[in-house]
Amino acid sequence: MRVSVVLLLLCLSSVHLYRAVDQPVVGDEQTEFTQSQIEELKKQDRGLEGSVDSTELSAEEPGEENSRRRKVAFSYASGLNGNFGPHSSDITVVFRKKITDVGKAFSPVTGVFTAPLRGVYYFRFNLLGHSSSHRLATCLYKNHEKILDVTKYPRGKYTYAVGGATLLLQKGDHVYVVLRQQSQVYDNSDNHCTFSGFLLFPM
Repeated sequence: MRVSVVLLLLCLSSVHLYRAVDQPVVGDEQTEFTQSQIEELKKQDRGLEGSVDSTELSAEEPGEENSRRRKVAFSYASGLNGNFGPHSSDITVVFRKKITDVGKAFSPVTGVFTAPLRGVYYFRFNLLGHSSSHRLATCLYKNHEKILDVTKYPRGKYTYAVGGATLLLQKGDHVYVVLRQQSQVYDNSDNHCTFSGFLLFPM
């Protein structure tokens, strides 16, 4: 009987000890562990804020390649030494003599400017005529749309046809100068006939 009581007491003591060891500690050690976790989370949060700032900065400041792509400006003279025209139909004026060409968007072979990106551009042309029998009539075209027409009638002396326009272009749009039928222009090494344009700002 005494042996049974002793064994029973030993079993109860073991159960009590097991429960005491198994219970979670709520003292200073657990508080310190939680505090260190908070500090680690704060460090990670500061790191994330830095990476977000860096991403925003790179989005606001375009890289060198992007900046170079946005620079578009050209100015070409006709390269003629004498008269051009008259012709029986309208004809694109090809400006072959390079003065400035940033962005390589103008073709001196076709006389056509091709927009490299969507944006607002400015264009200007000067054409000289000095015929006493042929008018000087020229147009600025965007794709197949006539933007403006400048016509000077023969007076037997030098006269200029000058025009310019600000255009919103989509990437791939074409801009060029057309000499109308029965018109004539004149140029020499002084570059009286020119076509110029540049990107004001991208859209």
